[in-house]
Amino acid sequence: MIAMESLVRVFAQVEDPRKRRGVRHPMESMLTLVFLGLLARIREMEVLNRWATEHWEQLCEPLGFDREEPPHATTISRALAKCDLSSFARAFLAWIQQVLPPDEPLVAAVDAKTSCQGIDTDGDPVQLVTVLVHNLKVVIGQWSVRGEKTNESGVLKNHLAQLKRDFPLLKLITGDAIYANRPLAEVLLDQDCDYLLQIKGNQKDIQEALEVCLGDAHETCTPAAQTVKKKGTPLNAAGCGLI
Repeated sequence: MIAMESLVRVFAQVEDPRKRRGVRHPMESMLTLVFLGLLARIREMEVLNRWATEHWEQLCEPLGFDREEPPHATTISRALAKCDLSSFARAFLAWIQQVLPPDEPLVAAVDAKTSCQGIDTDGDPVQLVTVLVHNLKVVIGQWSVRGEKTNESGVLKNHLAQLKRDFPLLKLITGDAIYANRPLAEVLLDQDCDYLLQIKGNQKDIQEALEVCLGDAHETCTPAAQTVKKKGTPLNAAGCGLI
């Protein structure tokens, strides 16, 4: 519950866009309630209201509410519609930095997924590159691919410096074959970040470079896993810190 209370304090930094007249519930409390609902896979405000009503005795005081009933679904929706997304993102980032272990190196996976529930200004599904910390299952970075007019690898490369400034303990990034390219690898090493990337059989140049650089390494160490197939293409090698 300490982490939740700290989340309420962090969300208090988000500017309340509502007019003071008629305000019944603190903005930071509603933001925290919505956050908890998302953790429980609750995306509809009507469902969130019913869930909060059922657990109100446990939620009311820690989240900073002072009413006998949770906010109505319409109240939450109208408040969220006026909320500045960038301000919310900065507050959430501050909370993540508080709850992460202070001295533990971070290992993160990068991948891109298409959001079926989100569409861009052209009506197309939103594709997001997401950086997820393995052991904590916490997202520390997320950006739109289409919005930056580049590919998944280019998006990560564009944001890597800021990601390292926000999370200096990020020491290793893993990813699939689309991230296995020299420009991104060079930026990762410049930012003092190792990498573990898959190599597919159709990436002949990278595969040959790995075989030359690693030499006879395969004769002296046992691979952690056997060759597998993904989407019909064999994965022949993995590179760490070297492409």
